Parts: sequence; structure tokens; C-alpha cells
Amino acid sequence: MRQGVLYWLDTYDFVMAIDDDVKITINLNELVEIRAKLISQYDNYSDKVSKGEYLDGGDIDRIATGLRDTLTWDTLYSMVDDAVLDYLGIKETHYGERTIETIELTMEKERKEREKEFKKNFDLVKLESPSWTLEIPMRKKK
Repeated sequence: MRQGVLYWLDTYDFVMAIDDDVKITINLNELVEIRAKLISQYDNYSDKVSKGEYLDGGDIDRIATGLRDTLTWDTLYSMVDDAVLDYLGIKETHYGERTIETIELTMEKERKEREKEFKKNFDLVKLESPSWTLEIPMRKKK
């Protein structure tokens, strides 16, 4: 069963849940340390390690702590999406290809839409002084 199986015990007032969902736990410190060793395996870092110039436990912890706030799951999501689509038999998907417009054209359309919305809700009013002139937006009364 999907959300766990519940067993009620007649003589006790508690429920035991068996969760059959698949969970992944990632130790970022361990992952950083393993990946650092892997990407540096072709260079001789033994001198740097012995002199403390290479990653030590504190360095690994600082990198992992930073990753806790900045890590994204784009590749993981893409892999899961591909697995679902493959299971469903959907072979071709093209993310982001709903239009062939360039980014400049898309941004220009969005700018014009914002201007249209602005003109619908605001009037520009001039404030003048002998040394300066300002145009400020004033909300239209409805």
C-alpha cells in the first residue's frame, strides 16, 4: 500500500506504521570529500595535503555548509522526468521549446505588456521646479 500500512492492536492505544517509500539521504561532507579526491586524483596533491594546503576537514565542512544553501536538483529532476516519460512510453520531449522566439523578442513582448498595464493603472504627472522637472506615476481613480 502506498502511504504505509497501519496495524491496530486491540489492547494498546498506539498505531505502528510501516513506510514503504524510497528515501535518499546524502551526507554532503562525505560527498564533497569523495568528489574532491576524485577530481584531483590525476595530480599529485600529497605534498599539499601534508602541508595543510589542500582540503582538510574544516575546508570540507565549509564547502558542504555552503552547498546546503545553494545546491540545486536540476539534474536529479531531469533524470526522474526522463524515467517517468520512458515508463509512460513518451519518447520525445523538448523542454523550453514551446516557442522559437529569441530571448530578446520575448523580453520585448514582456516589456510592452508591462507598459500597457502601467498605462492602464497610472498617469504620469509632472512636478516642476525652477531647476528640475520630475514625472511621477499617480494611480488612476476608478
